[in-house]
Amino acid sequence: MKRRLKKVRRKSSLKRIIFAGLFFCLLAGLGYLAVWWPKIWIEDVQVEGKAVYYSVTNIKEIAWQKIGRPLWRKVPRQSIILVPIYQIKKDILNKYPEIKTVEVVRHLPRSLVIKIEERDNIGVWCQVERRSPDSQLVGSPTPNSQATSTEEIIEEERKIGECFYFDRQGIIFREAPLISGSLVLNIYGVGQSPQIRDEIIKPEMIKFILSIREGMPKIKTAYGSLPEAADFEIISFEDLRMTTARGWQIYFNPEYSVEKQLRALEVAWEDEIKDSINSLEYIDLRIEGRVYYR
Repeated sequence: MKRRLKKVRRKSSLKRIIFAGLFFCLLAGLGYLAVWWPKIWIEDVQVEGKAVYYSVTNIKEIAWQKIGRPLWRKVPRQSIILVPIYQIKKDILNKYPEIKTVEVVRHLPRSLVIKIEERDNIGVWCQVERRSPDSQLVGSPTPNSQATSTEEIIEEERKIGECFYFDRQGIIFREAPLISGSLVLNIYGVGQSPQIRDEIIKPEMIKFILSIREGMPKIKTAYGSLPEAADFEIISFEDLRMTTARGWQIYFNPEYSVEKQLRALEVAWEDEIKDSINSLEYIDLRIEGRVYYR
């Protein structure tokens, strides 16, 4: 009986060893094929997306540089299994801040597809300092620096610094020239040494500004539509100033409903302001339920 048990145990141990050996050989074979089998080596890199700020050729070069670099000593990375997807994506984003997202997809057996989404250009943001007429620098405004009456408003001039294109999320992604006119959304604001990829404007503020640009043309008056917006300046969280194409300004409060402020503007314009159109300097809507003008 003991002899039979020993023979059974020996056979079981032998089977385990054989299966383990076969399993190891299978893994080694698969590993060898994954690295060295030319049938699954990358032979084509495709780029999908609207190429405005980048070159398709340059994107492919970035991918091929990573694919051609050995994984370890002479172990190649041409295999579709070993292609360094994360590093390709990282290098593309580092080189092109204008690109919002990158997706690298393996297409068996030998293709790589790079899908690119660029940032949407909403307008131009410019850094400014506020200076009084005697050229003395005015301190940077704080969230609580909103004027509470028209008497507290002082005339100031802008000193414009760097300008950048920005997207819908308020991210600056490329240097830009200063562009005048109502066709381009120009926003001025205070920023300390802004860097590419910084969030320079809150998305909520951008949404508020876009609502003003869309809502202003809908206000009809006895003299036709109100003048278009030439630019906007962010003074604080509660103080947004729009300069019209005619040179006078409208002060908005982004903390309140943009629809209510535009409605108050329409009513006040029809009731009083339209008679002062030739001498108008500003309209102040920042205090809810009240409209000041001069």
